[in-house]
Amino acid sequence: MNIRRITTAGIFLAVLCALGCLSIPFGENVKVSLQLLVVFIIFALTDHLLDKIIITGAYLVLGLFLPIYAGFNAGITPTFGFVISFVVAAIPFHFLYKIKFKNEAITFGLTCLVTTLLVYVIGSLFLYFYLKSAGSTMTFGKSLMISVVPYIPFDIAKIVIGFFAVKLLKPVVNKNKTEEAK
Repeated sequence: MNIRRITTAGIFLAVLCALGCLSIPFGENVKVSLQLLVVFIIFALTDHLLDKIIITGAYLVLGLFLPIYAGFNAGITPTFGFVISFVVAAIPFHFLYKIKFKNEAITFGLTCLVTTLLVYVIGSLFLYFYLKSAGSTMTFGKSLMISVVPYIPFDIAKIVIGFFAVKLLKPVVNKNKTEEAK
């Protein structure tokens, strides 16, 4: 890894730590975090799969000890599976984002949609098994109902916001790459 990649990864990790802990309450039991939005942006702006995995993996490890997860949480909580899923989701995102569809919006949207579905499955499975090990009688369907369904509209909005954020940030990131190559 060169200095620019290391520095960029560090900046992206810092942004994920700073914004990932923020959550906005909507209703009694729904708190929407910025984690997935930031992850989409980071994934779209980093060229190397290893960088995506290192950034989200470092976030996962740091959050075991520091309150940087959504809602200023740390450690293994019922929603920890969603943080695990970010590391795993780097792989399909990386390869799907390389496929160019009709336009950038479709490419970004479909890539984020598939990534979001993977995040939902991994996060909900972890929630289900976490609560099951604690003696809960919750079904997997119920874990989907509480950890996915209320968040679908917000996650769609994150995909749209993420697309525009990437469009704004990509020229800045690419400019730095071009200047470095000179």
